[in-house]
Amino acid sequence: MKIDFAISHEVMLVWIAAAITMVIMIAAARVISSSLVSTGKFGNLMESMVDFVRSNIVDEFLGHHGKAWFGFFAALFFFLLFSNLMGKIPGPVYHGAEEPHFWLESPTGNINVTAGMAIFVFLVAQAVGVIKLGPLGYFKKKFLLPGAPWWVQFLAVLIMPIVLLAEPFSLAVRLFANMTAGHKVLVTFAVAELVGGVWLWNAGTWQKAVAALPFALSVVLLAFELFVAFIQAFIFTLLSALYLSESLEEHH
Repeated sequence: MKIDFAISHEVMLVWIAAAITMVIMIAAARVISSSLVSTGKFGNLMESMVDFVRSNIVDEFLGHHGKAWFGFFAALFFFLLFSNLMGKIPGPVYHGAEEPHFWLESPTGNINVTAGMAIFVFLVAQAVGVIKLGPLGYFKKKFLLPGAPWWVQFLAVLIMPIVLLAEPFSLAVRLFANMTAGHKVLVTFAVAELVGGVWLWNAGTWQKAVAALPFALSVVLLAFELFVAFIQAFIFTLLSALYLSESLEEHH
């Protein structure tokens, strides 16, 4: 069996998203830290988004544990946000293997990327639970129901692993499905027959007028997709914080 370690297009997209996240966040940190009063539009925007993550995700679900985990969830949120937005940047269209070149799209539109991130978050949450509660305490918390009869406990041990594994599955599929569906809808309207370049030269006046409708709708959908990119990054990060908070709790 031959294993291919070549750097794929998807890997490059993840690296680009990570690089964008690092550059923007380092620049924002320098702007904010160097300004005593006004940080400008860029600094104000980034500062408000960081405060949004802190107040609505970290402090809300992790409480006094939030300070220790703020960096982790801030990095997760902004990486997801910039990954989602990458697919909304206009760029060249890929025409197939006969004409290969690099093109931008959302890394989170690939199930392997979202699954990898979901599994990573899941493993972190479970490792924290084992370290905080100990192996026996972790088992009791995750797989047993306090006060239930023995036969219910037996059923719980069989069912709870499925419930537990549903967490990373739902994280991965939700993000992947939303990014993929939005991209497909945008492409459908953007390259529809009436919107394509052919009608500009061969169509009649009424056909050109009709073609403006799906084009205008594609612009509206693009604006909506920018909102979806933010919401999906928020939901993924919020649920990750929720799963971690469950591991940090000592009791049900």
